[in-house]
Amino acid sequence: QNYRIVAAIDMDFHIHFLENFRRSLWMIMVAAGAITLLAAWYGVHQGHAPIRALSESMGDVQADRLHVRLDPNTVPAELKTLVDSFNHMIGRLEDSFVRLSHFSADIAHELRTPLTNLITQTQVSLGKSRSLEEYRELLYSNLEEQERLTKMVNDMLWLAQSEHGLLKPVWEPLDLAREVRELFDFFEALAEEKHIELVLEGKAPIILGDRAMLRRALSNLLSNALRHAPAGASVLILLDSSNEGRALLSVQNPGPEIPAEHLPRIFDRFYRVDPSRTRQSEGAGLGLAIVRSIVEAHGGRVEAASARNKTTFTLFFPDAT
Repeated sequence: QNYRIVAAIDMDFHIHFLENFRRSLWMIMVAAGAITLLAAWYGVHQGHAPIRALSESMGDVQADRLHVRLDPNTVPAELKTLVDSFNHMIGRLEDSFVRLSHFSADIAHELRTPLTNLITQTQVSLGKSRSLEEYRELLYSNLEEQERLTKMVNDMLWLAQSEHGLLKPVWEPLDLAREVRELFDFFEALAEEKHIELVLEGKAPIILGDRAMLRRALSNLLSNALRHAPAGASVLILLDSSNEGRALLSVQNPGPEIPAEHLPRIFDRFYRVDPSRTRQSEGAGLGLAIVRSIVEAHGGRVEAASARNKTTFTLFFPDAT
């Protein structure tokens, strides 16, 4: 006779244990997840603290506080490059604001004198009846003042267009010697009036340039040289080439030396070595700024030197090759 033996065990305890373990595991996982999220948030928050502080410091920089600089030692090493770049940018902005402020003040100062002259002359002429000849002289005087104003405004407009890249040179091969000789013909009468000899020496490579712009630059330098050279002297234009393959053009005139401290700013707009000189004799102080702008548009540079009672302006142009 066959027998079957059946053994049974109570699983309620194990089932209860597994259910408790599952609940505990879920609670542990949820708690661990929450702790992980909180730790991640705290880490990110603390990690962004230098960036927030940097952002607040950047926000404190205003137009009237461009002298403020951020301290790179207060940020992590990873942000020092950003701080240095920001400081350099603010430095450039500060320099631009200072230049703009000075330029605005210079414009107001330069325009005030001729406008005051026009108003004064007109008021004086209206003060009493005058002859036809006196009125004619007054109109001629006002016309000269207006022409100076017009030239100044045109020069400022030209410089502004040049600095913003709105003037594009018309490139063509140019022979510097030929251009100088043609300018000599134009300035010959003025030179003879002052008993000054115009001299051209040397030769230079052919360059690529804009004829009108180049002649304007050379005219400004020649006019400046004739203005400051004493009677009976010679104004020398020397052509040469440098070891770098650049064409050189130097304009040299005898006369009072320019102090060394003025040379770095000699090409700035409205800058005058001697502010006491009259504007009628010195011009508006834009000629040399225009020279530098033209030479730089040609990919060259300009230098000034003054020693032993001689002043020399040298233009460096890349040759046509």
